[in-house]
Amino acid sequence: MTNMETLFRTIDELSPKELNDLFTYVQQRLKKVAWWGISPQKLARIDALMGPIQEEAAQMTDDDINAVIDEAIAEARREHKQSQSRD
Repeated sequence: MTNMETLFRTIDELSPKELNDLFTYVQQRLKKVAWWGISPQKLARIDALMGPIQEEAAQMTDDDINAVIDEAIAEARREHKQSQSRD
């Protein structure tokens, strides 16, 4: 296990170029790590699939967002009422 204090001290002694190289390395290293057990390829596919939705959401006004939230709440309440009436 790496001694973090030694690592931090070493990082503090790096030149600006070395620090930038380290930053680039860490960014590349993180891209190779499969977070939550999902491969980088699958994460990239999910990101590609979500792109159009994110673009659409970026165009929404506050009123649009509030309307969608209100709609979702109303639907959840309807479903809850229906499940209560079945019991």
